[in-house]
Amino acid sequence: MFVLLVLVLVGGATVGLIRGGTPAALVRIYVARPRALAAAFAALLLGQVVPGTYAAGWVVATVAVAFFAAANPRLPGLGLLLAGITLNTVVVLANSGQMPVSRWGADRAGVAFSDVRGSSRYTPGDTATVLRPATDAIPLAFPPAPAVVSIGDVLVAAGAGLFAAVAPVRARRTLAARRIHTARPGHPGAVGPAAPDPLASTAAALSTDGP
Repeated sequence: MFVLLVLVLVGGATVGLIRGGTPAALVRIYVARPRALAAAFAALLLGQVVPGTYAAGWVVATVAVAFFAAANPRLPGLGLLLAGITLNTVVVLANSGQMPVSRWGADRAGVAFSDVRGSSRYTPGDTATVLRPATDAIPLAFPPAPAVVSIGDVLVAAGAGLFAAVAPVRARRTLAARRIHTARPGHPGAVGPAAPDPLASTAAALSTDGP
């Protein structure tokens, strides 16, 4: 999933820059409860490197992302992110704490299936696999790092890409509009004490400024 996530984030950020977004606007977007999102990524990372914690990592990540999404309902892409992580968690729990991998997908992606058999986190998919269509079955034949991803992985990547493509554009438009508004004659922010940060509530405006 990491390769897919990086590719989509780069693509989304490129689209956002082409459409007029700026890195400065992106980093100034107000985000509530950022530690919840950091906890989700930490849980997934620990699940990858600490034996026996793979399924628990997905469960913790799902709860953390749900909390983060509830605190930031207007940020673009969070619904897709939560849906993808939840789907992966359900699949892992339904298959004894492991993510089944399709032999068909591995062959077409160029992934050595022996690595799947020797993994504690993954298991070969077969007719006994639960929720088989949602397992790692989509080949990603990216030469430097081939992978097999799931529908949940695609949803997670789509959510991240949507945020990277849309959020900086909306934030820049919000910033520009508020600067014009505060510069109008008679506006309290036009003269005197410094006006409030025009992006202090950008998260609340992201859903109303258009894509």
